[in-house]
Order: sequence, then structure tokens, then C-alpha cells
Amino acid sequence: MGFFSKIMAAFTGKAPGGSDRYLPIYVLDHRCREPIAGQIDLLNELSLAEDEGAGYYVRKVLHTSGAGRCFGQVEVQLWLDNKKQIKQHEVQGGRWLTAEEYAAELERRTAEAEAAALQPAAADAADEESKKSNRE
Repeated sequence: MGFFSKIMAAFTGKAPGGSDRYLPIYVLDHRCREPIAGQIDLLNELSLAEDEGAGYYVRKVLHTSGAGRCFGQVEVQLWLDNKKQIKQHEVQGGRWLTAEEYAAELERRTAEAEAAALQPAAADAADEESKKSNRE
């Protein structure tokens, strides 16, 4: 049954799903200090590399979220072998991150946002106390 369904999928144009189709990439934008996650569609976004037998090439531009009114972009160029594994990468406007580094940067950014949210609340509380003491 599995063999027959694969043949039918080829004729119906059904794309393969799962984790084999997309290659996740992670970068850190230098301008905004924001970690960015992206993905490369291995079936649609790859071009043949210029060198004969060199594999594939892809260029991707990733944008920041715009949080804090900072809008940055990072250009990623990847060269892949015939098995679609990364051979070389170049990053402009940021730096390459592993999945672990990306998770750590997200935690750092969340901690910074929480600390920034607590500072105005503490300052407001101090202002209220000083107003009360001035009234007395």
C-alpha cells in the first residue's frame, strides 16, 4: 500500500511533508541585537551552484520583528552539497547561530524585556512614596 500511495502522490503533485522539506536557520541581527529564525524550502528555493557538481546555492534575507522600532535585515547565503547539507554559509548584517545559541539569545532577550518592564513600575512606586511623604 505504501508503494502505491507514493506513485499516486507523484502523479497528483502532492509535496512531501515532514522535517525533510525545510532547513531551519538561525541568525542574530547586529543592528537590533534580535535573534531571527528562518527556514529554507529545500524543494523550491534552491538553485544549482555555478561550479559543476558543486551542489546547490540559496540566498535568503531575514527581517527583524520591528520591536522597539528597530527594523533590520540579515542576508544569508548558503552553499549545500548534493545531499542538501550545508557546506558553507556567509552572513551579512548579523552572525550565524546554532539552535542552542538561538534558544539562549531568546532567553536573554526575554529577560531583558522583563527587567525593562519592572524598572518603570519600581520608579512609579518610588514617585508615589515621595509624593506621600511630601504631603505629610
